[in-house]
Formats: sequence, structure tokens, C-alpha cells
Amino acid sequence: MKCHCIRERLVAYQDGEVVGKERERIASHLEQCPDCRKAYSELDQLWHELETIPEIEASQGFEQRLFARIHTAFDPRSQWRFPWVWFPAPAMALGLMLMGAALGGYLGNALVSGSRSVHDGAVYWQSSTAILSLQAFAAVPPGTLGDGYMHMAGLTEDRRR
Repeated sequence: MKCHCIRERLVAYQDGEVVGKERERIASHLEQCPDCRKAYSELDQLWHELETIPEIEASQGFEQRLFARIHTAFDPRSQWRFPWVWFPAPAMALGLMLMGAALGGYLGNALVSGSRSVHDGAVYWQSSTAILSLQAFAAVPPGTLGDGYMHMAGLTEDRRR
């Protein structure tokens, strides 16, 4: 095994999590490699020093107070009065959809209920929106190359009548 693989497994080796052939390979590598043996001895020394640290007794009710503080410190909703603040994208999307529906309804009603007049082949609506021509949405809009071809070929009636 290579040194970097051995060093990654040293903690597991020391804890006894490594068994079988892998444990034997690590042990034989530690016997042969002075750098890995030094890393293992430093780890072993650190482990023994950590065992000498005295255990601290927590006061009664410490865990409940700690969990209560964690819950209030990290509960972001406790800082806001309105829960919709957490969902700005869906709220904005809903607002845009409602505005689009209202605008579409208004324009649709204006086009249908308004009085229309035809002048020089263009459709004019007498409403507050003043849409000048719906012929732009025709199969062959007026004033286009296709419209000129259709007139030239005589496939459309003359609009000047």
C-alpha cells in the first residue's frame, strides 16, 4: 500500500476498525516506513493526551437550555411577521399571473365590446386601447411582399373600393 493510503486509514487502524488482511498490510507497512510510523506515533500520542483530559459535568438542565437557545437562534421564521416573505419567487410569479390575466381580460373585452371601423383595409377599434390593426396577424399581412404578390396575381380583391 502507498503512504497516502496508509495515512488515510491510520485512525481506523488505531480504533480497531481495520481487520483482516488490510490490518496486516498496514502493520507491515508501519514496520518498514519510518514516515508513516512517525505519523502513527504522533496520532497515538495525541490519543493518549486526549484521554487525560478530565470530563466536565454539565449542570442540571443544561441540555434543555442549550436546545432551546439553538431553536430560537436558528429559527429564521421567528424574526418575520409574514410567512410569505420566505417565498418571494412564487409570490412574484402569482402576482405576475394575476396581472397578466387582468390585462388579458381587459384587452379582450376592449377588442370584443369596442366598436370597430374599417378604413383603407385596416381595422380600427374605437376604445381606450386604440389598437390600430389586427391585420398584422393575418396569414398575409398588408404591406408585405406576400401581400404585393397576392395583389399582382389577382388572388385578392382590391381594398381601395
